[in-house]
Amino acid sequence: MKVAIEKVEQSGKEYTIRYQLEKPLPFDLHDIVMLQAGDYVVGSVRQLDAEQITLYISEEELTWGDQTIIQLAFSPTVSIRGSKEIIAELGHFPDFEEGIITGYEIGKDRVELTVQLAEPLSDHEVKLTFMEAFDIEFSPPDARLNVISEVDFRYDGTDMVVDIEAAQGLSGSFFCGGIQAELVQKDN
Repeated sequence: MKVAIEKVEQSGKEYTIRYQLEKPLPFDLHDIVMLQAGDYVVGSVRQLDAEQITLYISEEELTWGDQTIIQLAFSPTVSIRGSKEIIAELGHFPDFEEGIITGYEIGKDRVELTVQLAEPLSDHEVKLTFMEAFDIEFSPPDARLNVISEVDFRYDGTDMVVDIEAAQGLSGSFFCGGIQAELVQKDN
């Protein structure tokens, strides 16, 4: 969907985009959207009304034109069981950027990852279980530390695609039919 941009205000990694459109954008809070506005980026919807949208985008410097193309990439509240409970506890669904994989089990049709979230939420861990997984490809883990650079969730027809890029260690990609997420007690 092409959107005319009136103004962009930045506060840290949150961008508030005032736009012109005949009807409000068709997104929900916490949806993951793709934007093309000079730069191509992915953001998480933090606030939304008929005139503006606030997105959390991990980039701190972006180039904006007078228009942007914005589209839904993934909706965690629709597609990840347990996401609403995590949002209720943390205030948002985590992006897992700079998270540390503290546990993993990669099976024939199931992938489980336990991720310690980055600061300021490092006292929380999220267990992600990907059911009906297929076309699973992972790099070897690092024996010392497995740090996530980025996790990308998106739709491909009726399946979900998960890409995990590593800053260090374990990375991979696969398709799955369902995702369960839960906060777990962090082992100290």
